[in-house]
Amino acid sequence: MPRDQYHHGDLAQQARDTAHAVLDEHGDAAISLRALARQLGVTPPALYRHFSDRETLLAELAADGFRQLAAALH
Repeated sequence: MPRDQYHHGDLAQQARDTAHAVLDEHGDAAISLRALARQLGVTPPALYRHFSDRETLLAELAADGFRQLAAALH
């Protein structure tokens, strides 16, 4: 299995999707890699293979938001 996938599919994308939902409902203070790992049913080290730390994940969420904004403006 490729390193960017796990038994449920694309872990990095599922983590971003779940983090977006947490962000929308509870704000950025509620986002942690350990909590996301629990929600996704994986170990924390599995997420750390994709995101070196919380700030990296938040930066990717921000980039996703800018891409969505750019698409909406086009």
